[in-house]
Amino acid sequence: MEKKERAPRVISDATLDRYLSAILLLRQRLPIVRSVDVANHLGYSKACVSMAVKQMTREALVSVGGHGALTLTDAGEQRGLEHRQRCDYFHSLLLRSGVEDDAATAEASAITRAVSGESYKALRRYLTQAGVPAPQANGQGQN
Repeated sequence: MEKKERAPRVISDATLDRYLSAILLLRQRLPIVRSVDVANHLGYSKACVSMAVKQMTREALVSVGGHGALTLTDAGEQRGLEHRQRCDYFHSLLLRSGVEDDAATAEASAITRAVSGESYKALRRYLTQAGVPAPQANGQGQN
């Protein structure tokens, strides 16, 4: 009996953005970022991270080097930075609105996953035009 080739599992763009952002954050603290570091940081299983790394490699967002080191490509870096910027923006807005830091972190992450890049840009443009000053990036988000 022939073994059928399994189609690769497709991970959502929002989830991939979260992985890319995590790699960016971990890179600031660790000399080498590996899949196990991402799994520990996000609280995901190593198997889930492995599947995501395979997809990010296929999409040319990361490369895997010696000893399992994850390196962002230019496209992966840009996408991760954009995700980080959206998270930081919503986190700062929530803090300025009086939300406690822990809740602001969790909810900014949820908002970032729920809002498309285009909607984020439109909301940011609207708030700026309404006179709401843009929050300063704080880099405090968790994913």
